[in-house]
Amino acid sequence: MNFRFAGAGPGVQARDGCSVELYRRLPYFGELEEYRALFPPGVQVVELGCGAGRLTRQLLDWGVHVTAVDNCPEMLAALPNGASPVLSDIESLNLDRRFEVALLASCLINHPAPDARFAFVATARRHLGPRGRLLLERHDPAWLRAIQPGSINPAGDIAMSVEAVRRTGDLVEMTLRYEIAGNVWRHSFVVAALDEADVEALLSQTGFGSFAWSGTRKRWLSAVVQ
Repeated sequence: MNFRFAGAGPGVQARDGCSVELYRRLPYFGELEEYRALFPPGVQVVELGCGAGRLTRQLLDWGVHVTAVDNCPEMLAALPNGASPVLSDIESLNLDRRFEVALLASCLINHPAPDARFAFVATARRHLGPRGRLLLERHDPAWLRAIQPGSINPAGDIAMSVEAVRRTGDLVEMTLRYEIAGNVWRHSFVVAALDEADVEALLSQTGFGSFAWSGTRKRWLSAVVQ
């Protein structure tokens, strides 16, 4: 099945429709603070789908060694100095080394294709050593099932709104609009609404356990190689 991913606005768009210039401007919102103990200085992290380095920059500030993976060369070119960039699709990544932590953020786990979700998690498992840890971010399923067109919370000083949304079962297709300083970007994409049990079942299939969700909306999950 073909899923619609498209983007528009100033600058280059990645294959999934994400705009490089927009992602370069997005701030760090403190998402990793609750997991600060996982990132002591010197720890080896593989960041799957790093984008323009919004989280990479924070990890580097903490003294973490980051191998940053993305399939868009323009995203990798925007990374801060100090990261080790790797141009690759997540699904086909096969580095000859193992890491202590794998980071799968940006709600990539909500990819609409089950095979892609499995491949993302399998790649993380393949690159973790014994008792290695996966930290992933997902969309709040209640938000996906309820969101309607209109303004939503801004991302820093970037105004955001939902221009269109359509649901087919657990699949949600939407178009988001971003605006800052007169610049406008749009991103159209499809995601799957995944409950906690859905994510845990997927991780169990690939050899993870010891699940620990965080936050009232349980958007972040930590899991350990079993």
